[in-house]
Amino acid sequence: MRILISTWSLQVGGGEVLAMNLAAELQRRGHEVYVFNQRAELIDHDLVARLLPPQVKVLSMADNPKSTFWAYKINALQGLLGRPATFYNQRQQAYLVECLLRYKIDVVSSHATVSDDICAPVVERLGLPLVITEHGEYTKFLQEGRRDFLPVLQVAKRILAVSDYCRHKLERAFPSLPPVQTVYNGVITEAHAAETTRRALAIPAEAFVFGMVARGIEDKGWRYAVQAFQQVKAALPARALRLVLVGGSPYLKTLADEYATDPDIIFTGQVPNPDFYVAGFDVGLLPTYFRAEALPLAIIEYMVSGKPSIATRVGGIPELLEPSAGHTGQLVDIEAETYTPKLRMLTEAMVRYCTEPVLYAAHAAHCRQASQEFSMAACAEHYEQAFSAALHSTVNSAT
Repeated sequence: MRILISTWSLQVGGGEVLAMNLAAELQRRGHEVYVFNQRAELIDHDLVARLLPPQVKVLSMADNPKSTFWAYKINALQGLLGRPATFYNQRQQAYLVECLLRYKIDVVSSHATVSDDICAPVVERLGLPLVITEHGEYTKFLQEGRRDFLPVLQVAKRILAVSDYCRHKLERAFPSLPPVQTVYNGVITEAHAAETTRRALAIPAEAFVFGMVARGIEDKGWRYAVQAFQQVKAALPARALRLVLVGGSPYLKTLADEYATDPDIIFTGQVPNPDFYVAGFDVGLLPTYFRAEALPLAIIEYMVSGKPSIATRVGGIPELLEPSAGHTGQLVDIEAETYTPKLRMLTEAMVRYCTEPVLYAAHAAHCRQASQEFSMAACAEHYEQAFSAALHSTVNSAT
């Protein structure tokens, strides 16, 4: 198949990383794959070089810099005149049409709501099948009381939700949607020795290490991880403890400056290889209260490395931490009034792993077993089946 994968950006983020990993795996499986970046200026070139093989061509408005320049200028002028600033999107859709025709694309796989908005009218006009992946944004819209996106979803031939949580939310809100199925995200990680990671970070071998990998936004719960860690240190003064925070952003830089006096907290900044740091963890943290949380890749990466997680009971996280084969971590409840993590519960869960080795060992053992469901190969196989079904549906509806 000739597949175009459309994304909002090519930066760190669950949907973006999944889209790039999926493109690489589909190319490896013999498909001709293109990636269309809707926001050409939002690209992490080091990340793209690491995740995408050179055979996967990246397309964006950056391919036409002069056209892009004037499109932005006219967009700004429309805004100044009090008119809808639509010209850039119109030019982008025109370029998307050009790409779809030039590369004879068979199916479009879209991975962000903004991307869906741009792709839907184009593929509908060209008669191409669209497969939309719900990474949690539509679920967040539903929480906000929005229903205006239904026409976009109805253009799709298939909708793939990254968790049962998201699938159920969509199906309950809109009983007449195209077929919706759950396809869990897959991850690609490299194996690293914990000793190598700890040596690089000057962490003693006997230390119990908590770690966190996420986008550098406040709602991922970074401050709660820091506060709980400091409470754990106070509760276990004789224990060597470390907290490693992997991510980069202005928010994390501010947080790092605030806690610069605590030598046991390590801020790595933005890194191209988070799996190297996860190897040095004992426990992965994600006290997120991000309202669009669906199925965090970070927790899957913890699982693949055999690290139990402590994370909040939001989105599809319970599906990861409490699978039928056995718990891979501990869940922390959200405060109903503030929609923030229960700090005391988070702290107690961290203390429990430090002081209950039998519990820790059981959860760590479950991680390896459960993570097999989240391989990139398994994920890509489900996408292939969905693409084939979408193509078949399009051919049948045209005859």
